Amino acid sequence: MMKIKTMLFGALLAFSVSGSAFAYTIAGGIDVGGEDTFLAEAIGLNSGAVSETEWASGIVGTQLTFAGKTEPASFIVTEEDAGVIAFQLMTMPSYFLVKDARKHVLFKNEQSMDWGVFDLLSYFGFNKLEDLELSHLTEFNGNTVTVPEPGTLGLLGLGILGLLTVRRKLQRNA
Repeated sequence: MMKIKTMLFGALLAFSVSGSAFAYTIAGGIDVGGEDTFLAEAIGLNSGAVSETEWASGIVGTQLTFAGKTEPASFIVTEEDAGVIAFQLMTMPSYFLVKDARKHVLFKNEQSMDWGVFDLLSYFGFNKLEDLELSHLTEFNGNTVTVPEPGTLGLLGLGILGLLTVRRKLQRNA
C-alpha cells in the first residue's frame, strides 16, 4: 500500500513540475499553441528579403537566414479570443516577421512551430481585424527541430514505470 501512495505522490509531483501552458484553438478544434514572443517592431523599414533579414538579425543578435515569404498574409481568429489570430507557417521557422502597410513586427516562434499566434490588436489595431489580411509574413531559420515538452516526457516516463511495476508484480505472483 505504501508503494502505491509513493507512486501516486510521484505522479502528482511530475505533473505539477511540468507546468501549464495555455493553447489557442481555431475552427475544427485545431490546437495552434500559445502566443509567440514579441521581440521588436519598426516603422519605415524597407520590405525586401535582405533588409528584413538584416534588421531581424540585428534584433536577435545572430545571423538569420531568409526561409520564405507569404504575400498577402491571411489569418484565422482563435476561438478563445477574437483579438488573437493564428496563421500556418510553411517552414517551421525560429522567427517570423509580420508586416502591414507601414509597420514590421518581429516574433520568436516558441509555442507551436507549425503556427504563428499573436494578439493582432496589440500590434496592428482594430482595423486589421476586419479584413484579416496583412501585407506579408516573412519566415527566418526554417525547418527547425521540434523539442517535446517536459510534461510529455514525464507522462511517457510514468507509463514506462507503470508497465515495469505490473511486470514485476506478475513475475512475483507466478
